[in-house]
Amino acid sequence: MRKKRIFMVMALFLVAVISVHAEIQILGSDRAVSLNQIVGTPTLLTITFKDSGARDSNLKLLEVYDDRIIVLSNRGDTIPYLMDTIESITLQDGTVERRHMQKMGGHVLRAEHQRVVDRAWVRIRETYNNSADNQELRIHAAVCLALINDEEAHNYLRQLAESNDIITQLEAAGALYLAGDTIPKNLLQQGLESGNRNARAMAASLAGLIGYESCIEYLNALFRDRAVQLSAPATRALARLGQKRIIPRTMEMLQELNEKKGEAAIFALTKLADEQVLEQLKFKLLETEGMMRFRFVRILYNLKDPQGQENLKHVFKNYPTLTPTVALLLSRENDWDATQYLRTRLSRRENPTISNLKYRAETAQALLFSGDPSAMAVFQELLRRDEPEVYNHVFELMTELGNPRLITLLQPGVETIDQDFAFGACQTVVALAKDPFRERLQLYREEFEY
Repeated sequence: MRKKRIFMVMALFLVAVISVHAEIQILGSDRAVSLNQIVGTPTLLTITFKDSGARDSNLKLLEVYDDRIIVLSNRGDTIPYLMDTIESITLQDGTVERRHMQKMGGHVLRAEHQRVVDRAWVRIRETYNNSADNQELRIHAAVCLALINDEEAHNYLRQLAESNDIITQLEAAGALYLAGDTIPKNLLQQGLESGNRNARAMAASLAGLIGYESCIEYLNALFRDRAVQLSAPATRALARLGQKRIIPRTMEMLQELNEKKGEAAIFALTKLADEQVLEQLKFKLLETEGMMRFRFVRILYNLKDPQGQENLKHVFKNYPTLTPTVALLLSRENDWDATQYLRTRLSRRENPTISNLKYRAETAQALLFSGDPSAMAVFQELLRRDEPEVYNHVFELMTELGNPRLITLLQPGVETIDQDFAFGACQTVVALAKDPFRERLQLYREEFEY
């Protein structure tokens, strides 16, 4: 009798889930199509929203939950939409394209990797339960648990987003973004209008991440501000929103001495460049020298222009102070000279300063990108060092690589008694196992120190 009741409850639950999904009409096909058939495929979609009738086009479906879906925009941003805000989803080409698992879906894990993932979830729950006195760590743990539909952890983040402190609210909003949930637009509006500079900067970055176009005028005001704390995140946000009118001012920023402004300009021009901008960059390249010239070269390289790689090789050979940085870029293209330089650096004994150890980790990552698996041993070596700056940097580099084979290296970290180290290892394991979360985490880290 008890089993019968359990089956009845499960059946009712499945009916409830199916009914939620069924409320959304899927149009454009001559046969019935479900969300589960679309998820993880390169099929282009248009979403039509209730009430406003607004549309969002050229989207790909990454994840489906009971109350929301996660989509990928044509700008590379991952955006959550609540089910009850969607009226219909239209297949733009009329068919569901074949699934490309490596590009869009999750990884099929080997048994030894899955065991580490399962253990990571246990440790994450322990961290959440035992970190009531460490709000920052508890928020990070709640993000991971929200990924597996833990309602208590999810509600914890939502409640923080409704607290009285604007900074706490925005930190919780960032956590909701990482969890694949919707960020309240009115909260971003409050942040942008706040008298707190940190709040305005955080709100600007989050607005760019979620593609919040209604705040463009606020972002334009921050973009024109002389304070880099405000202008840099606004520049990046406007670039994510495709605002090409910032290009002239961004070209000027590219030649300013402030490093944060320069990096924001490189990011923005890489995002917004068209043929006309490309020609301007090449012309400016002829007029500049030193670090300023290197910024122009980096943009051309990011845009895959042949002059970018050609000039990078010139910098590598003729500017010794920039050689270590350029070698990391060129080795990803399997440049022989750059790869040999990095291998020589790895074999050399150097003073174990934080900067040297972090560069050693970056060297290992670059060699792994180029297909040299022996560099994994360097990650193992660095993870044994009791240096938070170093092992956290290794976790970030592993996440960027996105290779599930790295999960095995993280098993000792998952089991360690050091709570911060263990959580960093567990979060990295989850990121390597869940591609959509990994993509959001990388985008978030581009904007914030996480």
